Amino acid sequence: MAADNEVRLISRVIRERHVTPLLSIGVQPDWFVNPEVREVFRWLVDHWGKYGEVATATTVRAEFPNFAILKVEDSLDYLLDQFIAYRRYVKVEDTIQGAAEVLSSTNDHEAALSLIEQGVTDIHREGVPGVTDMHLELDPLTRLLTYEDLASSSGSLLGLPTGYEKIDEATAGLQGGQLVTVIAPPKTGKSQILLQTAINIHAAGHNVLFQSFEMSNTEQQVRHDSMRSKVSHDRMRRGSLLSPEFDRYRSMLTDMDSMENQFTLSDAMHGITVSALAAKIDQTKPDVAFIDGVYLMQDEQSGESNTPQALTNITRSLKRLAQRINIPVVISTQTLLWKMKGGKVSADSIGYSSSFFQDSDVILGLQEVPEDDEIRELRIVASRNCGPDSTVLVWRWDTGCFHDEDASSKCPGCVTASRFGPSVPQV
Repeated sequence: MAADNEVRLISRVIRERHVTPLLSIGVQPDWFVNPEVREVFRWLVDHWGKYGEVATATTVRAEFPNFAILKVEDSLDYLLDQFIAYRRYVKVEDTIQGAAEVLSSTNDHEAALSLIEQGVTDIHREGVPGVTDMHLELDPLTRLLTYEDLASSSGSLLGLPTGYEKIDEATAGLQGGQLVTVIAPPKTGKSQILLQTAINIHAAGHNVLFQSFEMSNTEQQVRHDSMRSKVSHDRMRRGSLLSPEFDRYRSMLTDMDSMENQFTLSDAMHGITVSALAAKIDQTKPDVAFIDGVYLMQDEQSGESNTPQALTNITRSLKRLAQRINIPVVISTQTLLWKMKGGKVSADSIGYSSSFFQDSDVILGLQEVPEDDEIRELRIVASRNCGPDSTVLVWRWDTGCFHDEDASSKCPGCVTASRFGPSVPQV
């Protein structure tokens, strides 16, 4: 049945002299089960590349006298859909059988799971157009209505709020389909800025998935609680909060208890590949996904981690994932100190792979400020839709404060610290 459909599909391509629908979704000769159809398709593509047109039925018959070009009534789109559906069915079947063989022969469930993850990645990658065509001449007045809706909500963000006022004003928020990369030198605070941004988005009423490849869920939970309560991280993990801190902690937990939107922490125990992340996203349905330490992920194509090719494959896959599920995906990676000109974080200072710059829609750079350990500068290093901008952040572990400097007067952690200092009685 599949082989018959392949003959019908190629027959329709020849009779319409139209092969671009197949090429636009990446159909390869080895996708065809029928060896004769495989060779005809390969020859058609070569001919099209040389002459810019599909060969006529007469020319095909001269080259392949035994190939029967059928008269087909079904449309090319229908036949192509059937072809892709069968291709995906075969890939699913092969993936399941391969994993079952690994389990039966080696009893290695991790190897079987890795094989399944690779198969799922291949299935999503094959037969799906990379872009969706838009015909601007069709119903253009709908764009006027879209603009009027936007104008009526002037001042609101197009995406999710990072919680940093100047960054939000410049970027209009984190938007669906975007890959956003946070860069910083080692030990500068990439994890903190990602987690604080996640907290800000969750506090605004959105579902958040936070995947860390650098810390356990328990470590992340303690950080989250101290940062969200605006209390000392050290005293939080040692169980020695001061009285005002304990009150804020209890109040924060009470508020979270009444929230309906989810904040999901996930660590490396739950998979280190893009496919595993995609499965977790499908399970938790977040409005935004954060990946702390993307350079520690494993590339499913090469099986490698933290090599230039592996990182290139990973960022490409993450970008496609963000576009496919239409949510922002926010990742972090390191800059190299020796590539930072004048001590400044830039796109050129990103380590290991240029794909971070190529695939990211927004790059945010975090850097220390000389002679002041309690502030950081967060800059828009590069963006497809806005110019550079920056904001100064308070950076205080002793109060769990990582926010815009201008917001200090409204922050309970900053206010308590300035009012009482270290002499506040402990709980």
